[in-house]
Amino acid sequence: MKISNLTLSLGESEGVLKTKAYKKAGTNEKNSPFFRITKKSVDARDKSAIKWVYSVEISDTPFNDELPCLRAKRKGRVLVVGAGPAGLFCALTLARGGMDVTLIERGKPVDERKKDVDLFASERKLNDDSNVQYGEGGAGAFSDGKLNTQVNSPLITRVLRDFVRFGAPEEIAYLSKPHIGSDKLPGVVKNIREEIKRLGGRVFFSEKLTDVTVSGGFAKAKTSFGEDNFDELVLALGHSSRDTFYMLNSRGVQMEQKAFAMGYRIEHTQSLINYSQYGKSANLLPPADYKLVSHAGERSVFTFCMCPGGVVMPAASEENTVVTNGMSNYLRDGLNANSAIISEIKTDDFPSASPLAGVEFQREIERKTFIAGGGNYSAPAAKVGDFLRKTGFSSLGNEVKPTYPLGVIPYPLHKLLPEGAADSIAKAIVDMDKRLKGFASENAVMTGTETRTSSPVRITRNDKFASVSAENLYPCGEGAGYAGGISSAAADGIKVAEAILRKYGAE
Repeated sequence: MKISNLTLSLGESEGVLKTKAYKKAGTNEKNSPFFRITKKSVDARDKSAIKWVYSVEISDTPFNDELPCLRAKRKGRVLVVGAGPAGLFCALTLARGGMDVTLIERGKPVDERKKDVDLFASERKLNDDSNVQYGEGGAGAFSDGKLNTQVNSPLITRVLRDFVRFGAPEEIAYLSKPHIGSDKLPGVVKNIREEIKRLGGRVFFSEKLTDVTVSGGFAKAKTSFGEDNFDELVLALGHSSRDTFYMLNSRGVQMEQKAFAMGYRIEHTQSLINYSQYGKSANLLPPADYKLVSHAGERSVFTFCMCPGGVVMPAASEENTVVTNGMSNYLRDGLNANSAIISEIKTDDFPSASPLAGVEFQREIERKTFIAGGGNYSAPAAKVGDFLRKTGFSSLGNEVKPTYPLGVIPYPLHKLLPEGAADSIAKAIVDMDKRLKGFASENAVMTGTETRTSSPVRITRNDKFASVSAENLYPCGEGAGYAGGISSAAADGIKVAEAILRKYGAE
């Protein structure tokens, strides 16, 4: 039995929830002893009476959460390229379905990768193949581990339950805005990898897909470790796999330009966000987040990857570029809140009609940002007030201390983006302040630039999830242009895996 719209005041114990649920259901715990929360969210519309809102399930029999699993009737050899969420869940689903799976990742295992990420953040030593973008867990491993998505699919529930099975906090299965945290996600990722291996799959790190040839509608892979005898090839690429995009384009794999978004990281004190969202009740609630959209300018602007209690991260994957991202740990207990504030970038902004023109557009901005930051991986930054006035040369002050670990240089940030995008972001900040008081605070800090929000490329596929160029080539996940975040990428990995399993007789 499902019961929704149960409420608790901020002072009430969650233990009261059972009593309210059984009363509303007209039964008791003796008759229906199995109870669980299925959704929990904060209702802060009335700041004088903020409350928790729950949905629950009760049953007289144990809950059955066995995951559906297709089983192939014959075995095929599948190469999955990329160990981000799409690749991991694709490989896991294929291994569960009885396929012969090989998963390769150009970067390192997540623990070794973290050392490379920390080394870059402390000593400016960039590893081109092991960084915030490349390595086990994908780009989301160092971002906060946010799992909320606008994708409405039963597969999202399946992804969340699997994350719990592999060590994520149980609450992610019912929180309205679940997150794992960048400190906990590596352990979950390792457990998924070990399960793939337990099921007979192979996992290789620091190995690449070096070439793909297409003949007669069939793709053949070449790898850095010499094996090429695979029946099916899954391209679970990250959105930063630029060299692979160029290789595929040169081999005639059909792809197209894709609009994306670009902007900056904006930081406020977490206490300001907490008070703005929750008022005097802020100290009774977890760190507040926000999600804002504005159409005040000529382009749509929105916040993205909001990290309560987090830091701004250096996220470059190529030398002589500066890219920013946000990260927070499970407790979200840092002094600042940060999020991307980004404007839509249209394909008309790209320098040519090439499918890869968006990649070159990103690169140009990232190189300009590197130079603006002084040419040593420091980042250009400005107070919000200076950005709105189009100056950006005053000192950043002490009210909001920038968290970007390699240092920041005051700079007129509006010069780094196309004029329409920068102007739209400026108008959006003022507009967003109407809904989140303090968002346009004079001394909030913006750091440039956030360019890797999503892939600027889509590898075209058909309704069977295969590339239109080759029947055994499967573009998958965020890098291929079919997802936008951890959960949706993982779900797309499952979809592709199930399409392959059906090809091999699964029903």
